[in-house]
Amino acid sequence: MELKGIIFDWDGTLVDSFPACIKATKEIFKKFGFIISEEEYREKFSPNWYDIYRKHNIPEKYWKEIDLLWKDYFDYSLVKWREGAVENLTFLKKLNLKIGVVTASTKEDIEREKPYLNPEEYIDGWITWEDSEKPKPDPLPLLKILKKLSLSPLEVIYVGDTKEDIEMSKKLNILTIGVLSPFTQKEKLVSSNPNFLFNNLFELLKFWKDLFL
Repeated sequence: MELKGIIFDWDGTLVDSFPACIKATKEIFKKFGFIISEEEYREKFSPNWYDIYRKHNIPEKYWKEIDLLWKDYFDYSLVKWREGAVENLTFLKKLNLKIGVVTASTKEDIEREKPYLNPEEYIDGWITWEDSEKPKPDPLPLLKILKKLSLSPLEVIYVGDTKEDIEMSKKLNILTIGVLSPFTQKEKLVSSNPNFLFNNLFELLKFWKDLFL
């Protein structure tokens, strides 16, 4: 079947939000007496924030308070396009492909990042944290973006930077591409066995050009 769309993860895949995430997480966790290193953060990272809290043994009674603090401590101005992201999106849009995003970020997160990134010119549809009753690696968020963009699993490729991204896509038999990022340890992404694995977005751009040109 003809390829009609590309679905991306957001944080770590298209945008570099790692500096903002690690800074806010360290500051918030410290308020509750938990000290973490960057390596520990990577090791226990998950697109499901409650999995992160659980892996760091943070009592559930603090979770809602942490969620509220996040909006105060997270510096949205630090979120930048990853090197090569705009080049990838521009190339794909010129091919008239639909571009979707499935993210664990909230609607408010995305709205507060938009003034710094202006993603509207590239992204045709979003599924954020609130849009799906189940998070990655459950396939529900991916099913929702496919429905929103009127696409089938056979018409898309999924690009992400975590094992949860790859596991989610495989449940729908979607072709998967893994891209390394600061959020994920390489061995974890490799172990999820994506169909293709790239070190950066410039390697991904070369893949698109070899595929389409």
